[in-house]
Amino acid sequence: MSDRKVLNRRSVLAGGASLLAAPYIIRPAFAQVKGEIIQANFGGGVATAFQKSYGNTFTAKTGIPFRIVEVPSTETALISNADAPIFNSSYHSYSGAMNLYNKGIIEPLAIADYPILQEVPENLLPMVDDKHVAGMPIQFIFYGIAHNKDLSKREDFKSWQGLVDPKWKGQISFTKPVFASLYDVPWYSKMLTGDQKQLDAGIEHYAKVSRNALTAYTSMAQNQQLLERGDVVASAYYSSRIWDLKVSGVDNVDILLPEEGALMIPYVFVIPKNAPHAEAAREFVAF
Repeated sequence: MSDRKVLNRRSVLAGGASLLAAPYIIRPAFAQVKGEIIQANFGGGVATAFQKSYGNTFTAKTGIPFRIVEVPSTETALISNADAPIFNSSYHSYSGAMNLYNKGIIEPLAIADYPILQEVPENLLPMVDDKHVAGMPIQFIFYGIAHNKDLSKREDFKSWQGLVDPKWKGQISFTKPVFASLYDVPWYSKMLTGDQKQLDAGIEHYAKVSRNALTAYTSMAQNQQLLERGDVVASAYYSSRIWDLKVSGVDNVDILLPEEGALMIPYVFVIPKNAPHAEAAREFVAF
């Protein structure tokens, strides 16, 4: 869908005439000085939700334009443009933001510059030292168990052990190792041993899930289709993606918080180093 208006010859001529009659019409001065926000973000529902919730409200308050560039990976987008940044805002998980900070790609934010950060418990902040964070925390989701309600009951997945139950052989989807190393394996290690650093236990449990799986999904869109169509019954998955499905009208997929708990994932907005329109970027982060 698009909000673009269909232009005809008469409307174009009329618009041109009005500009000639008022040649000194310009943007508001503050928008000219501060530029715009160009945010790297994921496509589809994520971009739509963020444009509405953050971008449109920010522009309404400040007059500073906001636009999202949809990318497959926000980390890769910033890394590939590190020498000449084109984004001045980007959306990342805590781990992604820390990776970018360690690579010297993003600008740390001073806690003292943002009073709201002083009200947040330190254990919920992406601290890089005692005075700075890697980015502005804006969202917390959990990594639980998504399931198709037509094919299973909530009780089937009240525990994480449900994903390795033999009755679901060939009916589970799971994430690829690159993401499992960040989420599944540390969580399973914590769940089974009480220590997320005991990775052998987490890897062993991840392998059990994989042996019960139909496929390793290659994208969130694919996994949502698998769950919605009933091609798979359940998957370890992100609560925000199921909430997005519900908003779009899908009612046969739900997300569970198992009895052992779940992994909480903080997400943040970051500012790349040497970003264009840095003043606007800092104002957006404060907003």
